[in-house]
Amino acid sequence: MVDRPRTVWKLKSGIYEAAEWGEVEISKDDTVTISSLKSTANPYNAVFWKMSNGNEVTNTHAANTNVCTITGTATNEKCIYMAYGIKA
Repeated sequence: MVDRPRTVWKLKSGIYEAAEWGEVEISKDDTVTISSLKSTANPYNAVFWKMSNGNEVTNTHAANTNVCTITGTATNEKCIYMAYGIKA
């Protein structure tokens, strides 16, 4: 399990919430920390799509954290992601 660095393409922040788009290379059981979102609140949602075929890679969020754990099948797969929630 590795915490993978991400490349942020765009961050859109409001008064209370934020949405982030970018790319990251992931494998199953890796984690991705979305630092633009509050670390003590779950992201509302995070979605990862494989760049090779557009399929979604499933993920989970631990309670009260901004960390996403990849649960779907992927091995060093480049992905585009979108995450949104309470801004940091």
